This record gives sequence, C-alpha cells and structure tokens, in this order.
Amino acid sequence: MADVAADLAERGGRTGSALWRWRPLAYLAEALAAEGDRRILWLPVFFATGIALYFTPTVEPPWWLGLAATAAALIPAILFRRRPVLRNAAIVLAFCAAGLAVMQQARWERGAPMLERRIGPIALTGRVIDVDLLDRGWRVIVAPDPLPGLAASEQPRRVRLHLAPSSDELRPGDRLQVKAMLFPVPGQVLPGGRDMQRELYFAGIGGVGYSYGGARRIATPDEVRGDGGWREWLLQLRNEMTRRIAAALPGATAASPRRSLPASAARCPKK
Repeated sequence: MADVAADLAERGGRTGSALWRWRPLAYLAEALAAEGDRRILWLPVFFATGIALYFTPTVEPPWWLGLAATAAALIPAILFRRRPVLRNAAIVLAFCAAGLAVMQQARWERGAPMLERRIGPIALTGRVIDVDLLDRGWRVIVAPDPLPGLAASEQPRRVRLHLAPSSDELRPGDRLQVKAMLFPVPGQVLPGGRDMQRELYFAGIGGVGYSYGGARRIATPDEVRGDGGWREWLLQLRNEMTRRIAAALPGATAASPRRSLPASAARCPKK
C-alpha cells in the first residue's frame, strides 16, 4: 500500500490533497494486486456492476453514455499499460461501462411501448410468436396488427394472451384471430420481488390479456411468407415436442413428471 500511495502521490504533485483524492484508487489497486492470477474472475463482477448502474437512476440515461464511457476507459487502459495501478483501474471502469452499454443496447433493441390503459374487448389479429401449453388452454405471445385507439408510437410490438381451451391448436408462425381484453403489465407488488414489467419490457412484450372464447387460426406458416428464420423453426420444433409429450402423458404428468407418476408406476409394489 505504501508503494502504491507513494507512486500516486508523486504523480499528484506530492501534496496531501492529491494523495487523498487518489486514495480510493490505491485501495482498489491494492485489492486487485492481492488477488494475483484470480483478478480476471472479478471482471464479471465489474460488468454486472455496470448493469446494476443502469437500473439505479429513475430516468433513462443518454443513449451514448455507455459507449462513450467504455471508450474513455479503454484509452487510458492502453496508454497506461506500463503502470499497473492506472491500467487496472481503467480496466475496471471499462468493464463497468461495458455493462451499462450492453443494457442500453438491449433497451434499444428489445424495448417496446407498454400499454398504459385497458383496451377491449377488441378483435385482435396477429402472428403467433410462441406457444406455451397450460393446464387449461394456452399462453401465446402474439405480434399484433395495429390496435384500434392507439397511436403508432403507442402500439406494442408483442402481447401475451391466455387463450381458452376451445381455441384452435396453434403453432409459431400461424396467424390468429381472437376477441381479447388487453391490460397493462402488472407492476412490482413487493419491494425486491419479481418485477414483471421489467422482464416483459426487455422481452418486447407491451401488454397482457385473455381471450373471450376460442382463438381461430386464419393462416398457417405455409400460407404466409415466414420471417421468423431459424428462431421460428426452433420454436415450432419445441411446440411439436410439447404436443407429443402431452399426448403421451396427459395432464400434470406431462407438465411435472417428477411430481406426478403414471398410475402404473404408482401401483408397483416396493421391493
């Protein structure tokens, strides 16, 4: 610690105020030096710190902040490569800034308008993105056609609907028609609890709801020019596997095989 402080004091003009200003940096450099070859294991921690910093303010930071901070930290990391104290500190700042930049990029790529009021019942049409089998019905993610009563900037990219059991059997890529009620995504109930708004926001889902009656398939992927690429094909494969498992093991057995055993297995005597 004395060597690090002396080095910083020399660069700070050998003044007490300069030494005090650089003391947190000296502590950080000393802690990293004590880790030896394990220093690299701290890089994910610094990256996660940058991600946490994105969620700290109550306003959206400027779009250029993460990239600018990352570049500003990489430059001294290169220039001071022969000075371990400054180099290590610059690397730490670069990884923190990179975490912030990644979250800003995710927000730009995945973020979508969120519904702010209830809409419906409305006749909703759109393209099925994903399908999950539930005990009663299905839960589907739909890329809807423009919804009535909303401006273009307020249109959600995707909505998540709970469909009635009487609905047609759907798969990713189908186009559906359904009478539905849409709601804003529920907010966080307890401090520190699950934040569904944040989860669905970064999944591009701007609203939730349920159907009135069954949904009807109005076009299949073969009838519509597909634009989902390999992701849509993978979701179709998963949906087909789920359908076959549910057909062979209906009910809770298919959903939770560890919690529910077939009747034949339950009748087997213990050895």
